[in-house]
Amino acid sequence: MGIFDRRQFLQISASALVAAADRREAQALSPARIEEHGGLLRAQGKNYAWEWSPSNDQFHLRDEKGGVIAASPLQPMVAVSPVGSGRAPQAIPGKIDSHKVHGAAITFYYEAVNGNARVGATWRFDSESIRVDPVVYQTSAAEDAISLHYFAEASAGEPTPALRASYLVVPGISEGSSVSPVVRSDVGLEARSWLGHGYASGPGLLQQWGLPVHFFCGFNINEREGIARDAYVRGQSEALCCGLADLPNGDLFTNLKSGAASLVVSYRSDLWGHQRGPGNLSLGSGLFWAFGANYYEAIRAYYAGLVDAGIIHKKASSERKTAVALTPQYCCWGAQVDRGKEGDRQNEAFLREMYRELKDSGMRAGMFPIDDKWEGRYGTLKASSERFPHFVEFLNEIRADGMRIGIWTAFFRCEDPGEVGLTTENMLRQPDGKPYLAGGGKYYILDFTQPKVEGVFRKIAQNFIREYNPDLVKFDFGYELPSLDVAAPQDKRYAGERLLKKGLEIVVGAMREINPDIVLMYYQLSPLFLDELDLHSPDDLFMCAGEYDLEANRRFFFSSLLGTLGVPTYGSSGYDWRSSPNIWFDSAAVGTLGSLNDFRGDEQGEKATPQRIAKYNGLAQLLRKSNIYYVTPLDVAYEAPTRGARSHSWARFENDELVLLAIRPEGHVDRAYSESMATERRVWDTIRASVPVVVASRTNDGIESSHSLGVVPYGDGDVSIRRPSGGEAEVTEHWLGGASTTSRLQTRAGSCHLRVRTKREDGALLEWIEIQFLT
Repeated sequence: MGIFDRRQFLQISASALVAAADRREAQALSPARIEEHGGLLRAQGKNYAWEWSPSNDQFHLRDEKGGVIAASPLQPMVAVSPVGSGRAPQAIPGKIDSHKVHGAAITFYYEAVNGNARVGATWRFDSESIRVDPVVYQTSAAEDAISLHYFAEASAGEPTPALRASYLVVPGISEGSSVSPVVRSDVGLEARSWLGHGYASGPGLLQQWGLPVHFFCGFNINEREGIARDAYVRGQSEALCCGLADLPNGDLFTNLKSGAASLVVSYRSDLWGHQRGPGNLSLGSGLFWAFGANYYEAIRAYYAGLVDAGIIHKKASSERKTAVALTPQYCCWGAQVDRGKEGDRQNEAFLREMYRELKDSGMRAGMFPIDDKWEGRYGTLKASSERFPHFVEFLNEIRADGMRIGIWTAFFRCEDPGEVGLTTENMLRQPDGKPYLAGGGKYYILDFTQPKVEGVFRKIAQNFIREYNPDLVKFDFGYELPSLDVAAPQDKRYAGERLLKKGLEIVVGAMREINPDIVLMYYQLSPLFLDELDLHSPDDLFMCAGEYDLEANRRFFFSSLLGTLGVPTYGSSGYDWRSSPNIWFDSAAVGTLGSLNDFRGDEQGEKATPQRIAKYNGLAQLLRKSNIYYVTPLDVAYEAPTRGARSHSWARFENDELVLLAIRPEGHVDRAYSESMATERRVWDTIRASVPVVVASRTNDGIESSHSLGVVPYGDGDVSIRRPSGGEAEVTEHWLGGASTTSRLQTRAGSCHLRVRTKREDGALLEWIEIQFLT
């Protein structure tokens, strides 16, 4: 059968469509309505419309009100290079040959791609989402696929970004706070940014937190009669979220240029030969489009859509695992940096000193994570016998105090392969065949695609759990995996975005055979790692000095969405004590608390004052006990690059019950607009406060009906809690140091009115207020 056999090409696409239809029927997904008239192909969903014109091969996405969300060329571009030629890649677009409608799906066929290749692209339309199959690239040439470009057009023989919207939203675009993830198109930002696992070195913006993200968002400002182009809110379209439905064996990027974006999967098959013609190549991955009133809700719809499609499943964590994940932490990393104890300078005396200072501080953390570098050498997962001669005994002392233990790891690193029974042949390889060295030449990166590495490291991981029995593993440096420009694994089926998944499957699977409730913490936003990762971390805020709380709030804004999938957020602090109470205020809504500050003094010379310790202890009493929840951010200016992707206040729901509110009364957004939304109107009716305050139910019931509430005010003032059932309450103020004061309060006019204070007349500091309703 010839390479260009049209019947074969159609059969490939048709078989994929039949499988897709079977999946849709099994998952009870309702299809969109597809119509073709007037030279325009249109798919009409419940909350979107998709239109395509064959005359220019452009598609437009519209929201349910008809506003344009985004527009782009449909044809994916494939950059190729003749095998062994060393030539620069070229990407020559073809022309549309035909399209075929199959129920609720459409396959588009392009010919004369890169001269004489063919491309097939299938889009499938459900009522509230769109799915795109991997691209079929059919070539008779001996050529390597260098990269695949979605939403691109040709410019001087190169693919150029061509998806246009007024705003693009790229979480994790920078590790620092100086570049906003909300990118207005006309500022002209030109960048190639990771959406995948990441790489800490090389040109471009430094990225760590959020990776892999595996999605981006967009929305538009539409010109309408009588409304200026920059009109706030009224001219703003709803938002899209475009993300992966599975992982490609290439690296995932987004390109931003001239106010447009493209999605790129880089293969560098010229170096590795894993996507090479002649033949039929499957390129890219499944894409999933979802829609929402704003980009926060669009991301929520993307996560929910993957669940509904059976692609991912919400975490079903045990009660013990959830309790571990939600335990408030104190990490000594900040003190390590302040006191010059990073790397091989960390030792047992320092750890004991830090643990003693934690106990003396009065901070009631429940977990003590031990950070880098407790290992003798990376890759052994064994403590240094020279620097930590009594490591196991120290861990036992911590447990005897009722504390849980976390231990930092960088699973992919290996300093001395021979020490663990491997060789440099078992490490990731460069194109010249030499083993790849990371960390400035200090260590190798393990190749988990090799069976020998899998067998060796399964034993290492299990011995690590048996010997040290941590409750939590703080995984780090997943972004250290190199791009395919630099190195690759032996088995290229697991190259690119699949390599991180492969390694975690092996290591985490091995550890859970010993302890099924071990908690893995990392800082990804991708929903495709739910089986391996349990707790989200905001990562290191080291590039955000002076505004640690603002950047933490932004990271919590995005990570709070993982709560719908069963992944809470650990609210680590920055490197100063001053911003920590603000970070803890936000953390209470999205997961648990954390601190990595130095008790002797931070980078500003400030210390852990009793007021700050009181806030930490009080909020720790209000933390919810469920890992599954959804959050509504309040007072958000979605289109603002500086204020956008941040939440001034938070509402948390479990089983549709409002169980926690963290309110800062003076918001930035016009409350009249906020209160036009039903959820926000319900929230503002529940709590009225003159000072910032966190109010939480301490039962499974909502705030308005729970018999037990907790309150932590951030100032002296008035707090009114809606209480339709009325009745009398016992109010107990808990003070730092263990004392308490109890009084009675009568509910009046359907509300419980509190006059809150943060300090008693004798100077005692409030931790939290407990309200027990008696009737």
